[in-house]
Amino acid sequence: MLVYVSGGQIRLDYNCNPRAQLRYFFEKRKIWLLKQLDNKMSEGTKKHLERSTDPEIWMKWYHELSSEEESPMDEEDEDEVEDDNLEHSEHQTESEQELSSDEDQGTPSPDVYPEGELETNSNTFYLGKDKTTKWRKSRANLQVRVRSHNIIKLFPGPKRNARDAVSEIDCIKLFLTENIIQMITASTNIYIEKIKNKFQRDRDARLTDEREISAFIGILFLIGTLRSSRKNAHKIWDNSKGSGVELCYLAMSEKRFRFLLRTLRFDDIRTRSDRREVDKFAPISEIFEIFLANFQNNFIPSEFLTVDEQLLAFRGRCSFKQYIPSKPARYGIKVFALVDAKTAYTFNLEPYVGTQPDGPYKFSNSPDEIVLRLVHPVEGTNRNITGDNWFTSIPLVKKLLEEKKLTYVGTLRKNKREIPLEFLPKKDREETTSYFGFHDKFTMVSYCPKKNRAVILISSMHHDNSIDLDAGEKKLPEIITCYNKTKIGRYGRSDV
Repeated sequence: MLVYVSGGQIRLDYNCNPRAQLRYFFEKRKIWLLKQLDNKMSEGTKKHLERSTDPEIWMKWYHELSSEEESPMDEEDEDEVEDDNLEHSEHQTESEQELSSDEDQGTPSPDVYPEGELETNSNTFYLGKDKTTKWRKSRANLQVRVRSHNIIKLFPGPKRNARDAVSEIDCIKLFLTENIIQMITASTNIYIEKIKNKFQRDRDARLTDEREISAFIGILFLIGTLRSSRKNAHKIWDNSKGSGVELCYLAMSEKRFRFLLRTLRFDDIRTRSDRREVDKFAPISEIFEIFLANFQNNFIPSEFLTVDEQLLAFRGRCSFKQYIPSKPARYGIKVFALVDAKTAYTFNLEPYVGTQPDGPYKFSNSPDEIVLRLVHPVEGTNRNITGDNWFTSIPLVKKLLEEKKLTYVGTLRKNKREIPLEFLPKKDREETTSYFGFHDKFTMVSYCPKKNRAVILISSMHHDNSIDLDAGEKKLPEIITCYNKTKIGRYGRSDV
């Protein structure tokens, strides 16, 4: 493959060795490529790229960064200028914990006490790595009634006006209410008034109304349903060959659609700068809160809920944009969610905006605090919360049970100090074996799915060492079966 530059574009000739030619291009054209990418990426991304010595990464960046078509509105408005920043998210949630090289060689890691102290463990309990936490090897009180925190008194499903909704439009109006449409229309018209002098003809920048905004949102829904969000808008509106989408070009012209797409606003642009001084999420926070209230006012979730995170694809200018290489989109806005595990209904959301300015919107971004804020609407209901190892900690499980009256099932990272050494991955441990540790209010289990691996979970809902008989040869503990069934929502199913 031969790499050469023609007309400002990188061309490839697949007749030569790919790696060798990319290396040649990297050495000879590095300065040129830096200039090409200089105005197309954030400072954080630029520094990350400059440190890279892999030419394939350079090629991938070049093709991913493309300039948008020019428009009278391409110049940035002073009130809308926002610092562009890219953060690398460390949200890794792999359930299976692998034996590290230090553990494989018998070298204790910094958080493991010296060899020989294992002998202090009693025959009746395991001792955590913190040398304080004790886990009984057998459960106590075999004959007990159903614990109060496992008794659920609720009837999940639609409530209030949602019970009377019949058609699809009735359902969507429960969430996309008239006041939201009115706010979007008013905010968009304020911005159109501000930029209309950039257009030669008044009709090219005419004001919008609630009916047109509703149609515009409907078009976006339709495009998403048809999985055409990445398709060029011209192809969607082009009916010369009968390949266009009829509902789109009958609702409005392509030019009008592009205009609304660029001018759509969700807040008063005139006061945004003042509100942004205390809230990074100010451009959409008011409407976002109304949406959340509609989510919670129209539905009663089931007894099983999931906390999870999602990356909403976005490559525009944003001060809290995230980079998560394990996600399909990789770049976007991270959102934490509380989702009904049975219906995939989103009950609560919280966007990650980094560190907020001092004021009423500044909160801790620790996993424990995020979970506590997400579950606030369901406190005191005895529901169960399921989460992965990024969220899970022993103090969180204890606080949810004692103060919020919520049980919790989740995977644990092996670096938690309360975990006994016996529960960690070991070379000589047999596959499909399970170790149980019982505390007064929760149970820990370590399951070995394969050699040198272990899955560690904590549950305040389970209090025995039951094995799922339906799992067959895998001999999965009931805790893991429960986790697999309830770690599900709009973000997918987990399978430990």
